[in-house]
Amino acid sequence: MCVRFPNNFNHLKVCIAGKNAIALNALKFLRSKFAHDEICIIPNRDDVGIDTWQPSLLKYALQTSIPVCTLEQVQQIPNVLFLSLEFDRLLKVEQFASKRLYNIHFSALPKYKGVYTSITPILNGERTSGVTLHCIDNGIDTGDIIAQRIFELGLQESARDLYFKYLAKGFLLLKENVDSLLTGGFKRTKQDFTQSCYFSRTEIDVKNININLKKTSFQIHNQLRAFIFREYQLPRLRGVRVAKSILSEEFIGANVFEESENEFILSGIDGFKIIAQKVDILAGGGGIILYIKPFCFILFSIFFSTQKILTHYFVYIYIYAHAQAYFTKRSLYDKYA
Repeated sequence: MCVRFPNNFNHLKVCIAGKNAIALNALKFLRSKFAHDEICIIPNRDDVGIDTWQPSLLKYALQTSIPVCTLEQVQQIPNVLFLSLEFDRLLKVEQFASKRLYNIHFSALPKYKGVYTSITPILNGERTSGVTLHCIDNGIDTGDIIAQRIFELGLQESARDLYFKYLAKGFLLLKENVDSLLTGGFKRTKQDFTQSCYFSRTEIDVKNININLKKTSFQIHNQLRAFIFREYQLPRLRGVRVAKSILSEEFIGANVFEESENEFILSGIDGFKIIAQKVDILAGGGGIILYIKPFCFILFSIFFSTQKILTHYFVYIYIYAHAQAYFTKRSLYDKYA
């Protein structure tokens, strides 16, 4: 796909900057309110125009002739409505000609500013979370709050479950408030700094997850489900990936740890039962997706091992990306159909 940046962009009224379902759904919704050439997008830097386990904002924009702009172009547009929806860049408000800069953050601000908002509330045992529409300032998720949606965080829900809630609730929050954003008819509320907390990428190493079993059952359960997000990572017990954690009220005694073919049965210092289900390779519980890359590489090695290595390498990457997207969609369809 070829990206063509517009030569004249001062007529643009709305910019959606970001990724994934929330940005795409927002774009589709706003197309009902604006002409297609009055809306533009700024895709995240890792959006290459291919649907994976999440839809590509860039792909949809190119298919529907929505203008694709650079951040520098949008910064020059007076009075543009700028919506940051999982955007991957920190913004400086003084670099924008417009003051109408808004973000939807995946947490109940002022709590959980920054990143890993699908992990940290679960890790800390929160029973609710939320999505927040706020003004953008030069801080990280520190701007005045316009609106929020608070929702229950289920005891058995994983980081992946929470993320999909964020996507759905965040889009609803935008739909409820877009008219007030367009007219400016909204109230701003300062964040309570005494309730604020922030997490950076350096505080959690998702590639090196260590489960501390010398905790209560609730804490162990939270450690497991906080890292269950199969498209990114899964926690391990005795080197085995865990796909689901279930905390029970059943008392089985303190510090139990038993392993069977399909699951672990364990408990913390207070003795309540945890069932940690293993990844089921044959049943498609993420196993097919996990093995796509080596499978594609074997095919690549067999058929393209002699000449034109660079060309064939890019063919391999293309096949791998599309295969991963296909099997991820199949997995999601089987789960939610």
